[in-house]
Amino acid sequence: MANAEVYLDHAATTPVAPEVRAALLDSLEQSWANPSSRHAPGVLAARALERARDAVRDAVGTRFRRVVFTSGATEANNLAVLGLGRGGRRRKLVSTTIDHPSILAALDHARSLGAQVELVPPEPTGEIDVERLAAAAAGAVLVAVHVVHNELGTVVDVPALVEALSRTTPGTHLHLDAVQALGKLDLPLHVAGATSVAVTAHKVYGPKGIGALLVAGDVRPRPLLFGGEQQDGLRAGTENVPGAVALAAAARLVLAERPAARERLLRLDGRLRDGVAAFGDRLTPLVPAGRAVPGLVALALRGVPAEVFLHRLEQQGVYVSAGSACHSRLARSAVLEALGAPPDVGLIRVSMGRGTTEDDVDAFLAAARAALPGAAG
Repeated sequence: MANAEVYLDHAATTPVAPEVRAALLDSLEQSWANPSSRHAPGVLAARALERARDAVRDAVGTRFRRVVFTSGATEANNLAVLGLGRGGRRRKLVSTTIDHPSILAALDHARSLGAQVELVPPEPTGEIDVERLAAAAAGAVLVAVHVVHNELGTVVDVPALVEALSRTTPGTHLHLDAVQALGKLDLPLHVAGATSVAVTAHKVYGPKGIGALLVAGDVRPRPLLFGGEQQDGLRAGTENVPGAVALAAAARLVLAERPAARERLLRLDGRLRDGVAAFGDRLTPLVPAGRAVPGLVALALRGVPAEVFLHRLEQQGVYVSAGSACHSRLARSAVLEALGAPPDVGLIRVSMGRGTTEDDVDAFLAAARAALPGAAG
């Protein structure tokens, strides 16, 4: 294979796009002042912050009245789960067994404070049965769930979930982790009906350390941070204006590129799936084509431990992951446990991005063939 490195771990993080870097640097020069200050430089920073909010709304949904900038999606998910998941005797909170740790750990904390928590397992395909989820949510104050799963790429049918919740438990808040969905789905259409949505910049060619929680209507989550009235009293602390500007630039970028990116990723996704078919049961897609977002392919690995396989690929300059980066130190993906996969099966996640080419896919296939003893092809 070529000497160039092949990065296929975009679901973990993405490189910062030149357009986003330029916006960030410009904001560091022009919008450096405290946006709460009343003087001209402060007003300039406050205006940049509001323009950033408008851009994030355009990408996610203009129905969301509040855009609370956070340190990332982990904080945004925590703010939603712990800030919306209150309600006295009605403090029942619902999610799935395969949701992101920032949701599940927040639910664990809520449980320690007396909340009732119910987790719904996925179907054998990794998909979520929205009717089952809605039934479990009867009487709940909050349902928190992913839009696109970070390891499997499966998509929750949010419009169907909203409809089911309206029948089963009207008034229950719905929080969506849209981190892997921004830039991949038509979010304003897909998340309509949700109470809140979490996004982050570093999954869409922006910098780390900046995310947002979008909240609909007059809903006010209880803040996690205290000591100031910034962001409508929902997050104390001086706002990260350059970070917000960078998130806005990244959101604009993936919104504009989404139609063409989807077609390109569909082709690359198909090329990858066709290629791994030659490996037999050594490396097989966990989710069928068409049931996951294009460009995020979860593969079941047999015959070699996932850590060993990753090391062999890295020696050839190819970088993928063994599931979520948040579980990267674990010997086995928790998703495999939830799906009931045999103990000898590992998970390899190949996630493509705006710079991925056919040569990159072919390089992965060649590296995988060399890393799997006895693989065909």
